[in-house]
Amino acid sequence: MQNTIISLMAATFFIALTHAIMPTHWMPFALVGREQKWGLTKTVFVTAGAGLGHSLITSVIGSVIALLGFSITEHIETYAEPLSGSVLIVIGIVFIIVGRLKHKRHNHNHSELPDKAIIISLFLMLSCSPCVALLPIFLAASTFSWTTLLLLAIILSVTTISGMLGLTILTYKGIKKINICKIEPYEKEIVGGILTTIGIVFLVVHH
Repeated sequence: MQNTIISLMAATFFIALTHAIMPTHWMPFALVGREQKWGLTKTVFVTAGAGLGHSLITSVIGSVIALLGFSITEHIETYAEPLSGSVLIVIGIVFIIVGRLKHKRHNHNHSELPDKAIIISLFLMLSCSPCVALLPIFLAASTFSWTTLLLLAIILSVTTISGMLGLTILTYKGIKKINICKIEPYEKEIVGGILTTIGIVFLVVHH
């Protein structure tokens, strides 16, 4: 039994890590943090908060599946993941529209979008997309104990948040080093285009 639990722990770690390196889990935070003129500390906190919410939602759904059975997993994957991609597309479109309006009004004060709305959108973007690949692991762990489920939830949270933070920090610092003086007037449109593209790709991949 101990070997089985270790196997479940290892599977949780590798699946969570693989899931965390998906661009939707770190690139939006680095891009938005840079565009909104957030410091690295605030960007890290927003990323960690969204990662924690994402992990908690996955853990809660996994626990429910452990109680109800595997049959609801298909419905979660069918509706939740497309919703996440749609939220990302909406964020991108909002950036593009704001950027276009700024140019039409010849407004060069570089005003940012409301932080609260952006943070909530990023949080929802991840929370609406639980790590479906981990749900069968929670189902298998249900034959052991709630302690095992809690242990898997902790591994999931630590791995996911660590992976997201690492990639977000690296990307954020990389963006800061790039000379964007020539493209700065179109920064919102570029960020919006990238976010929208990621959302579309996310929808296509999970279609």
